[in-house]
Amino acid sequence: MTKIIEICDRIQLLFQEYGIKSLTMDDIADKLGCSKKTLYVHFSSRKDLVLKVISFDMKKHEEDINKVVNQSLHPIDEIFVLNEIASNKIKSIHPSCQYDLRKYYPRSWKVFDKKNKQLTFEISLKNLKNGIKKGCYRKSINPDIMSRIFSEKIDLTFNGMIFKSNKVSFTDVFNEMINHYILGIVNEDGRKYYTNLQKKLQK
Repeated sequence: MTKIIEICDRIQLLFQEYGIKSLTMDDIADKLGCSKKTLYVHFSSRKDLVLKVISFDMKKHEEDINKVVNQSLHPIDEIFVLNEIASNKIKSIHPSCQYDLRKYYPRSWKVFDKKNKQLTFEISLKNLKNGIKKGCYRKSINPDIMSRIFSEKIDLTFNGMIFKSNKVSFTDVFNEMINHYILGIVNEDGRKYYTNLQKKLQK
């Protein structure tokens, strides 16, 4: 298992740099310094390779997020730390990856999309409930509805058809969305906390 995780990690880095569709099995084998035959020992097909790489990467991402959640941070601090993880993840993703998954690897896309949205929903729901309890989010919020809306918005961040300008990165879009989200859920105390936190981070 350790060997295939290591291989998947290395292939994921290749996907981040070159995209998914542009890399053939020969390309991947060449860049990994192995034969194509060796790849087929671990993957039954190219589609199986993509599915396993995406699945292992999502599992790793989930572990990183859960480490933050388990720290029991202030709800707004938690969003900032999770936002940093997400931003770093987004920066590393090749612009064509989402398109490649959607069009050429629908099964892998469904795994990625479902897991990503479910994870976002669960973390957001817990954060909202905690924020209301801590007195920094509006009590009138419906955590379930807001979490589902937020999880569905994630797709927009990677939509190259909507954000075509070279001057706008996926990270820019994501940060704008997060800012809009936070300002929509905080009460007056939460807004003050959020504003002070932004000022500290800008120093």
